[in-house]
Amino acid sequence: MGVQQQVELQPQSTVKYFHLKEEDASDINDIDIIKESSAPPRLSLMGWFAPPQYTAFPLGKIVSGSSKNPLSLSEDSISSLDDKSIGIHTQPILMESSDGEDGAGPKDFKIDIHPTSSMDKDIDDLKYNKKSTNTFLYSNAVTNNNSIRYQYSPVYSDVTYTLLVGIVILFSIVYSLLVGPIKIMFAFLISLTIFISYTCAALSTNNRTYLYSVTVLSIALGLTIPAFFAATGAVVIGTDRNKILWDSRLYASDSFLMGWLWPNGQMAKFVEDSTIVGPSSFIGKLSTEVFQLSYISYYVWGYLMEVYILWNLWRCHLSTDPQKQRMMPIWDQRLKMFICSWISTYFIVFSINLIFPAISPRVYLKNLYSEKLTGFGFAGFIREKIDNAATGSFGSFPSGHIATSFAVGLSSYKILPAYGFVSTISAILIAIATMYLRYHYFVDFLAAIPVTMFCLLYGGYYSPSDFFSVFVKCFTYTKTIIQKTFQKIKNF
Repeated sequence: MGVQQQVELQPQSTVKYFHLKEEDASDINDIDIIKESSAPPRLSLMGWFAPPQYTAFPLGKIVSGSSKNPLSLSEDSISSLDDKSIGIHTQPILMESSDGEDGAGPKDFKIDIHPTSSMDKDIDDLKYNKKSTNTFLYSNAVTNNNSIRYQYSPVYSDVTYTLLVGIVILFSIVYSLLVGPIKIMFAFLISLTIFISYTCAALSTNNRTYLYSVTVLSIALGLTIPAFFAATGAVVIGTDRNKILWDSRLYASDSFLMGWLWPNGQMAKFVEDSTIVGPSSFIGKLSTEVFQLSYISYYVWGYLMEVYILWNLWRCHLSTDPQKQRMMPIWDQRLKMFICSWISTYFIVFSINLIFPAISPRVYLKNLYSEKLTGFGFAGFIREKIDNAATGSFGSFPSGHIATSFAVGLSSYKILPAYGFVSTISAILIAIATMYLRYHYFVDFLAAIPVTMFCLLYGGYYSPSDFFSVFVKCFTYTKTIIQKTFQKIKNF
């Protein structure tokens, strides 16, 4: 057995060398095994305090968010990086044996690390940069060298989720100061549950405790919808805001904007006066049933998606498949982003309701209509239940139904496209139903559009460039249709 010869390496200004013994070199070959058995990333509500959990890279080039010094990169990060891009090269050095029995002695490995690689500038530029072209790598979520990547910033979703929780608690405090906690007891208890569950999730020491806390927190955030809907009405009455209603102004705005198309600017009045689709005709009764079912489906779409995400989150956690377990951070982030897009619409609407209280045209304009919308019977039953539940409500402007339905549909499309498509179609029907069934003014619909856009931006699934792209496409499509129409008229 030969004696290993000492290899003397000449110092170089741009390269550093490390030597690994043969027994240590086996660790390099075992990296895949280590990855396969490594635990999934720790779930957290405060990602901005734990950025090493995530790695961001633009346009397919991975950039470490933890350090700009390649020597301090984590093992997972180094193994995920493109060798050429970071300046890391490994090659074996065959050491000559003095005896020459087998022609070669133990293997040594030379690792060339260029500290001043071209990646340094990218790291400096992109460390805190959030762009739509960036995707994010969960550094511990690696299976067979295939990194789990997601295009949305986890730090951004953690911040917006925490901010939403703070807003809900702030609403509860302000409402309690205005009318007392007794009058808004349901909302107060929900807010207390949110505070406790968020604190438990933030302080959790393992994923199981975190998931229990986040599940309770998500359910409580979903329950803020009925809780704060009733609480907002109580605050309007308790502060005498109900004595200054805005229905007359909203009605006047409808007449001004849509009076040329519908009598008094009301779609429902146009429907009532029609002999074809009137409330007493077969088509009218069928339409009433369809629109009433669409209207109440608004209460379902958001909750179903929330349950779907939570189910997948728990399924990944309970799975024995390491690859499914490593999908937990993705589903956790989807939950946060969806809830931010969904629930934030309500609290913007509630804020506007306090400033511009209105009781809806079904109450304010009831003397304008001579026929009731009963459909074949079921619609009338549902309508009666809604009227009783909405007593003391002043949330006509803007339409929470429209704002929330589109926010749910468009954000769901980013998670489950088929579900998002169906729920967006339902949102269109809900938008028509709100005016057809006399629940909202046309200006309620107009005011709901910017609320939806803002909340989609807040949730993080969409960017301003997405909306601009849609606007450009719609403008181009409309322009093309108009040009073709005029060309046909000219040729005719």
